[in-house]
Formats: sequence, structure tokens, C-alpha cells
Amino acid sequence: MTGKTPSGDGLPRWPVRLADVPAGGVHVRKRGLAAAELAAFAAAVGVESMSELDVDLHVKPYRGDGLAVEGRVRATVGQICVVTLDPVENEIDEEVEATFRPEATLKPHLVHDEDEGMAIDASVAADDPLVGGVIDAAAIAAEFLALGVDPYPRKPGVAFEAPEGAGEGSAFAGLAKLKRGG
Repeated sequence: MTGKTPSGDGLPRWPVRLADVPAGGVHVRKRGLAAAELAAFAAAVGVESMSELDVDLHVKPYRGDGLAVEGRVRATVGQICVVTLDPVENEIDEEVEATFRPEATLKPHLVHDEDEGMAIDASVAADDPLVGGVIDAAAIAAEFLALGVDPYPRKPGVAFEAPEGAGEGSAFAGLAKLKRGG
């Protein structure tokens, strides 16, 4: 159930087939990945490097025709400090919760807005599509890892300080002068 076939994006493939999941579910646990696999995950989530990855997922049947995934992904990633441009190491620890159902059973849930006269699809937070009866635990892990990536990593104790006089030449400073009459 856990292959190592690489995908087009470089991630390994860890397929879990609906037909192979018993009532009690199956456990997908991955640790100690090879350097190439860690590099593929790092590229997929947009960080410089990844030195550790721990994927612990439980996949169980969901609503008779789907799969539910719960668990946790943890990683140690290398990023570049946005202030000093020095390397910095960060920890990611994300809880995983996702549900998948066959595409044919997913129907948009439209909410009609009388004021605007339009329909809004409110099913965004609903189940994800289960394509071909298979989910990819590696892709799910990468998706949740990406949620935990710090978009503005900084070295501990480093803060951004605006250069002296930085606000004086701004458009707002010019408007303030005009308002004061001068």
C-alpha cells in the first residue's frame, strides 16, 4: 500500500486505495526518508531544505464511499531569514484532517444571495474528490506541511528595523505636508 513511485513533481507516491482500507483503517507512518525524498518534499512546500520528516496518518472509511485522513506531520526545514538572509532552521508541526469522496457524489452547495442576486458555492470546506478510489498520502502530507511553513522566517532575536528617515519620502508623508499647509 505504500509505494515509492516518484510523481511528476518529484514527491514519492504513497497510494492508499479505498478497496484496501478495512473498517478499522490503516496507518501510514513514514520516518527516516532518503535525502532525495526530503529534497522533493522541501521543493514541494517551498523551503530551502528539509532535514527531518515524520508523517503519522490514520486512514479510515468515510460515509461508505470515501476516506477520512487524520494525523500529524512534523518536519525540520531550512529557510532563509528575511532580515539577515542567513540560513535559519524552523520546525513544522501540523495536524492533518481531510475527507475524500468520489467526485460523482460531490455536489456544489449553492447559497443564494438575495441582495446581490447571485449564487455562491458554499461547499469549499466540504470533502475533497476521491479520484479513482485512491488518495496519495505523500501529497496530503506535503499539502499540510505547506500550511505550516513560516512565510517570513527570521533568526531568533532578529527584528526588522526601517532605515532612518524611511517614512519621510512616502506619498503619505507628502499628503500630510499638504494637509498641514506646507
